[in-house]
Amino acid sequence: MLLLLGAAIVLGSALTWRYGAVSLPYGLVTPTAPVPEEGRIAHGAYVNEYFDLSYPLPEGWTEGDPGPDASDAGYYVLHSLIPKSELTATILIAAQDMFFAEKPNDNMAEMARDFRQAMSTVDGMTIDREPAGIKIEDRNFYRVDYSGVGLYRAMFMTEIRCHAVSFNLTATSAALLENVALSIDGLSIYGKKPADFPHCVNNYAVPENLVKRVEPVPAGARFVPIPVRIIVDTSGTVKNIHVIHAGAEQRRNIEDALRQWIFKPYRVNGRAAEVETGLVFKFPATAK
Repeated sequence: MLLLLGAAIVLGSALTWRYGAVSLPYGLVTPTAPVPEEGRIAHGAYVNEYFDLSYPLPEGWTEGDPGPDASDAGYYVLHSLIPKSELTATILIAAQDMFFAEKPNDNMAEMARDFRQAMSTVDGMTIDREPAGIKIEDRNFYRVDYSGVGLYRAMFMTEIRCHAVSFNLTATSAALLENVALSIDGLSIYGKKPADFPHCVNNYAVPENLVKRVEPVPAGARFVPIPVRIIVDTSGTVKNIHVIHAGAEQRRNIEDALRQWIFKPYRVNGRAAEVETGLVFKFPATAK
């Protein structure tokens, strides 16, 4: 049981080969709005308010063990799902924040090809289905199938809010894998359109867009990258702060500083709009 679940987590997290390694917990998240890791099981479905999606569990399935906290490269193991009876398959839901990926890339087709290439270099692994675009809920996904060491796998990936969201399926037979894959058709991204989310803009927290910047008080390990996502409202005020991976004191100091930042309002067609962006802090050598 543990062997199969462990294989699903390790290989389901394979985006980390290129996009960042999963790390251990470093404290609590204290945002005021939904964040990626707050997904939950409700009424027989995995629901995630941040990504505005709902995924009905296959019949007879339940949630598995929790995964590690987000990495300092913004990689999340969001949820794992397993059958209630014999553990012959697993589903791992994950997300890579594209603001902090080791290889920044907002092209899902290229990310799928990179994933395929990474899996093809794993000893004993075979690519069973080349990366191909598919439609689910009128949304573009990419699917890659691969197998090895007696397990069959499929990865479905799409982009939501500048995250590569993936559903990673593992099964003990090709037929079972295809049966589990049918459940992906039940995925719903609800009614929100990209325009209903804050505008996703990389590298917006730069000097030319800032009216006021306050540096956080140094704390904790030196030079360790601390990824942070923020939402800036139409007045230029930081309305939400999500410190993705940090120690408790680092988190507190960063939040205290960012609450004082003031941006020039982000404009779309001449009108002020909310913007979501990412930035990375590294405390200097004076930190203790």
